[in-house]
Amino acid sequence: MIIQNSIVTLREVIAPLAEDEWARFNASLLIGALEYALGGLDRDRGAEHRSALAASVASLKAVVDKNGDNELLAAFAEKSPFVAASQMLVWGQNHPGDTAAAIQKTLRAELYAQLDEEIGAAAPMMGAFVRGMAGEI
Repeated sequence: MIIQNSIVTLREVIAPLAEDEWARFNASLLIGALEYALGGLDRDRGAEHRSALAASVASLKAVVDKNGDNELLAAFAEKSPFVAASQMLVWGQNHPGDTAAAIQKTLRAELYAQLDEEIGAAAPMMGAFVRGMAGEI
């Protein structure tokens, strides 16, 4: 409720009264930031992304075990699934072959899906920037 009221106050009271174009632009960015924050209150996308990526990394265990590369196996000891995925993808860049292809296919699909979701979630911020650049609120 506080965030919604702040958006309305910025959009309907503060921004229209701002005589300076820079002030209106910043008001627009604040509106976008608040809309973005409001959209994130209903769920923790970060936790969901970590969990989904951890599952994707874990799904590669049999492929990695079969390969037997100690450097690659070490990625499973990482606490962060993002660090583990990064290590596995870097390993794949340096060791082309079936194992690398399996890693890339699995992890890229998950990471691209997460990126798409985050781009969608950032739409209020991007829209606010566009409107601000156009001098609109």
